[in-house]
Amino acid sequence: MFADLYRLAVSFFKIGLFNFGGGLAMIPLILEELERNGWMNQEEFFNFFSLSQMTPGAIAMNTASYIGGSVAGVTGSVVATTSLAAPSIIVMLIIARFLRKVKESDIKEAIFSGLKPVTVALILYAGIMVIRETHFEEIFSNVNWMAVLLSLVCLSIIIWVKKVHPILLLVLSGLVGLILF
Repeated sequence: MFADLYRLAVSFFKIGLFNFGGGLAMIPLILEELERNGWMNQEEFFNFFSLSQMTPGAIAMNTASYIGGSVAGVTGSVVATTSLAAPSIIVMLIIARFLRKVKESDIKEAIFSGLKPVTVALILYAGIMVIRETHFEEIFSNVNWMAVLLSLVCLSIIIWVKKVHPILLLVLSGLVGLILF
């Protein structure tokens, strides 16, 4: 039991330390740790991940809680969740002090600019992994991508010109999708 808790703590601390971009960006890191430790397979993970998206709270924390619970019960949930959050807390306390001194630094701007594409790449990679595992490829094979692109352009213009609330547009888009498809 102690060995599982220790491995959960180390694994989720590493994930929390090296993850940028939130819950979706951490999928590749979590999958690597799950496979390395033999805790669960990809299908089980994506079931937990789906559940964590449906429940209130941060996806990353919910996922850590569910995985920790499946490995070592309630104690495993607490250890995994705490270990995932600990690096962010520690790093933010250290960086907050440093950032006050370098508010308008070119180095700070360069670091943050460099992290943006890394975050986008991790989220894109996570999306590809989800598509492969859940067999969405068949569903998207006959999508009219030109219509999707045109819709996105039109919606962007409406938001920019008319200042229509994005949630209203999401609801309207859903209704149009139900009617047309």
